[in-house]
Amino acid sequence: MRRLMWIPAAVLTTGLLLTGCGSSTGESTTTGQAGTSTATDDATKRQNAEKEIADCMKAKGFQYEVPPPLAGNAPAGDFSGTSSLLKTDDELREFRKKYGFGIFAQLVWPDDPMVKEPESAPNPNNAIRSALDPARQKAYDAALGEDSQDDGCATAAYMKHFGTTDPSSAENKQAKRAYEKYRTDAEVVKAARQYADCLTGQGYKVASAEPGRVENGVYDSIVDPLQDGGDVTVAQARKQLPREVEAALADLDCRGAYAEITRTRYAAVATRGGGEG
Repeated sequence: MRRLMWIPAAVLTTGLLLTGCGSSTGESTTTGQAGTSTATDDATKRQNAEKEIADCMKAKGFQYEVPPPLAGNAPAGDFSGTSSLLKTDDELREFRKKYGFGIFAQLVWPDDPMVKEPESAPNPNNAIRSALDPARQKAYDAALGEDSQDDGCATAAYMKHFGTTDPSSAENKQAKRAYEKYRTDAEVVKAARQYADCLTGQGYKVASAEPGRVENGVYDSIVDPLQDGGDVTVAQARKQLPREVEAALADLDCRGAYAEITRTRYAAVATRGGGEG
């Protein structure tokens, strides 16, 4: 028996943490122009900051290696939930006809790169720090700026490239403002209600008709029962996949104007989510 190990995130958020430089936390990416540009810019800034941290730490007598780039999500994550709104109907239909939302497909086709979650390379600096004695660890943290010292290497580098020692905080505040504008836009609200009514009319339960939530309704109805359930066998996954495909296509057919408005006017909201997490 195999457990579903990967469940794509329904609402995407992007966060950069000073204390998590090079951690295994993934950055959201989408195929939409706005999403790709944002993720690429953030990744470039992060790598440039990490290079400066390495030089700074070396000057202070400590070893520090530039961590590998953060691993992204499996491509399937872009075909469900809020991020799927950045896809055209044709793009989404091509994926969903085979994989549905990409839930059971990960067991049916475990090696398919569309649904297989990429592995994150470990941050080498965790091992470097762990090898130090307690006193040197404390000095290492101080040099890095773990407690936000003004002269810390990471503090200076992230202030230079992001304008803050906690990029996630600034990004989340901006994202929350954009999300609030989106969820209160009268045209968006109307389109979201039509989306929910269409799904309800086809027999699907939708927990919320609110913008930012309605697109997760059918997906959640499939994945939520799996959260606290037991292992799912490959045979069970094969049996459930056609139902998932049917539900995913119904969701696509109902989204209508809601997806069009989101993709063309609020791509940044679909990319970053509501600024939570």
